[in-house]
Amino acid sequence: MADFIVLVHAPVLGPASWQPVGDELTRAGHHVEVPALTGFADGQPPYAPRLIAAFARQVAAAVGEAGRPGRIVLVLHSGAGPFAAQLAAAVPGGRASVVFADAGLPSPSGPTPVVDAGFLPYLRQIACEGTVPPWPQWFPDADPADLFPAEAARAAVLADARPLPLSFFEETLPPAPGEPVSAAGYLLFSEGYQPEAEQARERGWPVAELAGTHLHPLAAPAEVAAAVASLAARLDPGLAG
Repeated sequence: MADFIVLVHAPVLGPASWQPVGDELTRAGHHVEVPALTGFADGQPPYAPRLIAAFARQVAAAVGEAGRPGRIVLVLHSGAGPFAAQLAAAVPGGRASVVFADAGLPSPSGPTPVVDAGFLPYLRQIACEGTVPPWPQWFPDADPADLFPAEAARAAVLADARPLPLSFFEETLPPAPGEPVSAAGYLLFSEGYQPEAEQARERGWPVAELAGTHLHPLAAPAEVAAAVASLAARLDPGLAG
């Protein structure tokens, strides 16, 4: 049976950041879902459990529609990475293989923060009255042309991005039951995530590299789709850890 590939966007972005890759994987014959996690911060904290619940509802419905797909492979971009164990536990069957795509990693032991403690001071600095601005505004001196291949892609990503409560980034993820990640690999796009790719190598995971920016899935969706499929095919349940 074919793998069921779930492309999970960063909490600060939206499904538009993965949709071009999803379209390529669908054309290649894969079962694909790109859940929309936007809106999880509506209402009161805690926010992380609401994000996980939104993911679980959409993936369960998509898997049900697909009939009897094979292995579930989660492809987690950027800030979705720390949620790996919780998201894998939330899929039908409670286990999934995971590809981290230019993503943060969960703590190897103990609780995992939503955001690395070293980055929190910057978020607190740019927050206004407890609200962090949309991700595209985090780095005002950056040239948008360096991240977005075309105006249409930029507009789609900006339409998804929303301000988020600072308290969301200060949360610690709830523990995941059991050992829900059955296998893992790493797909590196940008220089900033080299340390995470190196940690993946140290854990014995397969690592693939595509030279690009953090939003390489928008710039080269066919290349990223091929790399996702290739890396997912290499995952061995014995590599989890």
